[in-house]
Amino acid sequence: MESEVVVMVLSEMLRKNDDVRQIRPPAVAGSFYPADRTAIKQLINQQLDYGRKLLQQLETALPTGVPKAVIVPHAGYVYSGTAAALAYALLERGRGSVTRAVIVGPTHRVAVRGIACPVATAFATPLGEVPVDVDAERKALGLAADEPLRSGTHARPGAPAPAMIVNDPTHAQEHAVEVQIPFLQTVLGPDLTIVPLNAGDATPQEVGDVLRALWNGPETVIVISSDLSHYHPHEVARALDDQTIADIAALHLPIHPRRACGAYPINGLLDVLSDRKDMRLFELGCSTSGDDGEVALAGQPRPAMRDADEPVVGYVSFAAWESQAETNAPISADDLGASGASHGDVLMKLARAAIRERLHIEHPTAADSTASILAANPWLNESGACFVTLTEGGRLRGCIGSLVAHQPLGKDVIAHAVDAATRDPRFKPVTAAEYPLLNIEVSVLGEPKAITIKTRDGRVRPVRSRTELEAALRPGKDGLILSDHRGRSATFLPQVWDELPDPHDFVSHLLAKARIRPSYDWNDDEIDCQRYEVTAYAEH
Repeated sequence: MESEVVVMVLSEMLRKNDDVRQIRPPAVAGSFYPADRTAIKQLINQQLDYGRKLLQQLETALPTGVPKAVIVPHAGYVYSGTAAALAYALLERGRGSVTRAVIVGPTHRVAVRGIACPVATAFATPLGEVPVDVDAERKALGLAADEPLRSGTHARPGAPAPAMIVNDPTHAQEHAVEVQIPFLQTVLGPDLTIVPLNAGDATPQEVGDVLRALWNGPETVIVISSDLSHYHPHEVARALDDQTIADIAALHLPIHPRRACGAYPINGLLDVLSDRKDMRLFELGCSTSGDDGEVALAGQPRPAMRDADEPVVGYVSFAAWESQAETNAPISADDLGASGASHGDVLMKLARAAIRERLHIEHPTAADSTASILAANPWLNESGACFVTLTEGGRLRGCIGSLVAHQPLGKDVIAHAVDAATRDPRFKPVTAAEYPLLNIEVSVLGEPKAITIKTRDGRVRPVRSRTELEAALRPGKDGLILSDHRGRSATFLPQVWDELPDPHDFVSHLLAKARIRPSYDWNDDEIDCQRYEVTAYAEH
């Protein structure tokens, strides 16, 4: 009996030791990225510097904080590294707080049915080994805590991720997950753990269920690995990719594998986001293998093509943020209730204090500082979105804001008041001498919603043409957001109706603001149309 116990103990020790030794070695070091530790660090840092510099141009258009999910390309670093660096430059905000990455790529070499994790307990790269969160994999598969992962294992009945499997061969030579790990090691640091997954033939919901099972809290980031079109003539590839980028941004399911090799992972993320009204995908930038590493930021033109007939591969980076809407609904005009007037006074006082502090003007009393105003009004800690508009002598002097609630309303007002005074590119910064001449208006925004119409058969669908949009607009009431498949977008607050009361003129001027031809007409969903309402508080 004693000998049997010893054998069992030794067997368990050997099993655990065997787990520790299951290191997946790098398969594409030296081809997709440098195998030398110093060389890869230098290349990644160069590409991150490029990404950081480009992102400065998108700073006011993107939420603050760490993205919860990103879509990044997975070609050789010399081709797609700069596009991927846009997303990773944002993820480095999470260094010290984000400690786990769920990485989902496609299967280029060994096809599978389902979403496969390996048996490996760590992945090795030239930058070191990264542990695999095997416990999370077991939990998603519905396995017991001490049950070993064996290739060929399927999720147990009732498991959180029913389509998840264990398949080691599909990971052995696959590059889509591997190429993301050195970037993650660089931006997130030594505490990183990963959940490496290859998504084979699977429905959007099946992949989405895996993501939901592994979603967790702010310590986890979702990394979707995908390129776009493959080996079409450059001019054709850009056109195809532009449409795919538009479909991804609009959460149009499903993306076809001919349009993106990582369509199955992308579709899983879109399935999750379609149920998350607090999250939105932001395109960061796109490129092709023929662009020599030059990335076109969202909303900006692509560089000139060296050869329109050159076969190329397309790349794009996206990021999505979680807001506080899951736990704290964004504050809006309706939430201010009967105390709206007094709340409006507080908002304008806060905006004026923020500008005073930026211009180094002394506060009238200690109670007039931004810190004192925030402390005295706890409701300012609730999530909210606003625009701050400055006028001087009846003429616009600055206007900056955000359309989606992504931070406490008080911080949003402070940030946009300072930006309107100092960073509106249409005007020179406000000076201390001008400060007494300013009038301030704070507009609290409601949640943007798609503009819809009811068809003859009673169905409700989004407007598909300019004619339908102009007929559906409510002059004087609707704030309008227009965006196209290239990421170009712009908004008009409802106050603009005072100057442009005709819907056609209103739309024309907004198209021009978005750098789209004012006379542009469309009939096939080419322009995404959203409306929102605001409650505006102005000084008199």
